[in-house]
Amino acid sequence: MPPTLTILHEDEFLLFIDKPAGIVVQRGYDQEEPILLDLVRDYLGAKGEETCLLQRLDRGTTGVIFFSKSSKMNVRLTRQFETKRIRKIYAAFCVGRLAEPQLVDAPLARIGAINFGVRDEGKRALTRIIPLEPGDAHSLVEIHLLTGRTHQIRVHLSAIGHPLVGDWLYGDRDRGRPMLHARRIEMIHPATGQPLVVESRLPEDFEAMRRG
Repeated sequence: MPPTLTILHEDEFLLFIDKPAGIVVQRGYDQEEPILLDLVRDYLGAKGEETCLLQRLDRGTTGVIFFSKSSKMNVRLTRQFETKRIRKIYAAFCVGRLAEPQLVDAPLARIGAINFGVRDEGKRALTRIIPLEPGDAHSLVEIHLLTGRTHQIRVHLSAIGHPLVGDWLYGDRDRGRPMLHARRIEMIHPATGQPLVVESRLPEDFEAMRRG
């Protein structure tokens, strides 16, 4: 049975969803499983509204993801992305003790069919990492994306020796899903011009890891 949508915010222009782990956002060539975009299209289509996808989250990533309801809003939001006026803040558990703030400035390029790596010829990528709850086995951190490259958080954490807990692709092969959560989006509403902040609570597996 396909998952139901958990709506964090909706108005006549935008729809914000709390994405669960294990669902893909957009269909690949060989996928027949339920996808988030189809669920959103069904939901908005039943009301006679459009669906425009502006961002993606990996299958294992949870948290805030949003859709616009018109191509006009899509253009305005794309401009906000291009001018870095949309801020995305993540929570993550990384392997090992990370107790000092980090600003990772390392270019990223594709190095395989599905993975990326730090390469001099890659595109510039900037990630700010703020420790919240350092621990010996793993640390809870807050992550601010200053650029938006594919797998940026995952590659940068791995590059500094603290891969995401559960990230089999970039260094932690003994756990479940990559422990990455899109916690907060801050933006200027494309229709009203007013600040808009939408947040998602930490999921249960995050809280369980915090409790130890």
